[in-house]
Amino acid sequence: MRPYILSLFLSITTCAHCFSQQSVFRPPSSYALSFIGNDSIPLYSVNYKSFRIYFKDSSYTAMHLDNIERDLDMAYDRILNVLNISDYNYGIYLLAVDSKEEMQKIMGYKIKGGAAQGHDLVFFVYNPEIRPQFKHEIFHLISFETWGQTKYRLLDEGGATYTDNFCFYDNPMYSINAYYLQQKKLFPLSSLIHDFDQKAKENDIIAYIESAGFFKYLYEKYGEEKMKSLWIQGFEAFDSIYGFPVEQLETDWLHFIKTVPIPVDFDINKLSEGCG
Repeated sequence: MRPYILSLFLSITTCAHCFSQQSVFRPPSSYALSFIGNDSIPLYSVNYKSFRIYFKDSSYTAMHLDNIERDLDMAYDRILNVLNISDYNYGIYLLAVDSKEEMQKIMGYKIKGGAAQGHDLVFFVYNPEIRPQFKHEIFHLISFETWGQTKYRLLDEGGATYTDNFCFYDNPMYSINAYYLQQKKLFPLSSLIHDFDQKAKENDIIAYIESAGFFKYLYEKYGEEKMKSLWIQGFEAFDSIYGFPVEQLETDWLHFIKTVPIPVDFDINKLSEGCG
């Protein structure tokens, strides 16, 4: 790991890695400042490309900044590819903590990560057992700024989970759904469209993975342009966008998922804490 010179609330730009177009860090909102500018939390920060990373000295993040940079590069490329945009010109603030318990103290929620759309802020846990899901969380920010806000949580969370595209097994957004279909545990599509959060309360893994499966199917079969139209116009316009009713989507998707092999070593217990 190369050395970093760290100062309290000091940002150091590693210009050797800057993008051709320098990202603009908009002044942090009062909401973002309540976390990254909280004097009771001794945070250091470094700049890396479009990202300003805040973390505590001697934290797991402080010891693994090279890994963070590598993962941010992969996340940025993947998100721009999914959204079909050439670049993103705003900086993003990243707040790292060591545990879900520490996250609860700072954010009020015992979670592994999250994104504050409209505030350029992502917060995440990073330790040997929990990976930072940068593709997922940063997708929420960049899609909000470039595609706009979708009122359908199925698309927002499904798109983020599809963009992350990791959950222990090959082809996870299809192969895990194939398992849930076999076990008769999949939710009706209409319930994910109209009541995603309630379904996520019942089983968040199924709700997120199934939504990602629908997103992947529509995105890869019919293209980004139609998905962006659905994102903006909503499922009310599904028939006019795709040329067939949403009920047919569910029928076609379930028929396809039946053809997807379930990994021979599949163990649902691996997903007890989500996708890592």
